[in-house]
Amino acid sequence: MKRTFIAGAIALTLFAGAAPRLAAERVSLEVKGAYFLPTEQVFRDVYGGGPAYGAEIGVGLMAGLSLWAGADYFTKKGQLTFTGEDTEITLMPVSGGLRYTLGAGRLRPYVGAGVVYVKYKETSVIGTVDKGDVGFLGQVGVRFKVAGGFFLDVQARYSVCKAKPGDVTADLGGLQAGLGLGIAF
Repeated sequence: MKRTFIAGAIALTLFAGAAPRLAAERVSLEVKGAYFLPTEQVFRDVYGGGPAYGAEIGVGLMAGLSLWAGADYFTKKGQLTFTGEDTEITLMPVSGGLRYTLGAGRLRPYVGAGVVYVKYKETSVIGTVDKGDVGFLGQVGVRFKVAGGFFLDVQARYSVCKAKPGDVTADLGGLQAGLGLGIAF
């Protein structure tokens, strides 16, 4: 788990270092909080939904088009459906893709798509699963320019990540909606 965060931090740092050479527009940094609602009914039965936190970096490529990368963190405790015993899951999605922003005023709606690598760890009396799988996501949102380079970002994303931790296939994706605070420079 620690290695995933370190690898993500290194990737974001390298991405940020390459940003000035790539940017036709601006670079943006953002922290965000959201509510994550899993797609999989079994996942919802055991854990429900809950808060997710993350950060994102974006680099303008050309008018309206940008490259973005980010990482999120979600952890939740629950009870196994058959035995009622405690279980805990941690999801750490690292994602990246392209985003297209409309307009150049104070209100800037956008759409985006990308890939996501979901590192997951589930611990229960049955055992521990510590793996990662790749999926896809789409996002929509609106950025509100506050003052200077600061902005608020209202966003929603939907991800699909089919994981096979054993004999069972589960979708670790879902709907995530939230608010971010960022700066563009």
